[in-house]
Amino acid sequence: MAEKRIVAKALEDFGDDWHWVVLHDAEPRGDRAFWASSVDTICGIALAEGGVVVTLHDTGAPDQPNCARCLNEGVSPGLRQALDEVLDVVQAVPIVVR
Repeated sequence: MAEKRIVAKALEDFGDDWHWVVLHDAEPRGDRAFWASSVDTICGIALAEGGVVVTLHDTGAPDQPNCARCLNEGVSPGLRQALDEVLDVVQAVPIVVR
């Protein structure tokens, strides 16, 4: 299975930045659709895990992203894992509103 890298963004998640989005273990599922074991950005944003079908749409993306971290090949795998662990802990803490 192959890795597929595209330039993309989602306005509700990324603001104005274009990112390198990676479809891991990508398998074609038609003209513009791919199954992927997970989808994330080079700079460390996890978009989908556990297997997902992604349909690509022409959004007028540039050839290169403008996200500085994606252009510099993101964060190290060790740092990314540490950040994921911290986010998991923080998301499990209940929010108290006073």
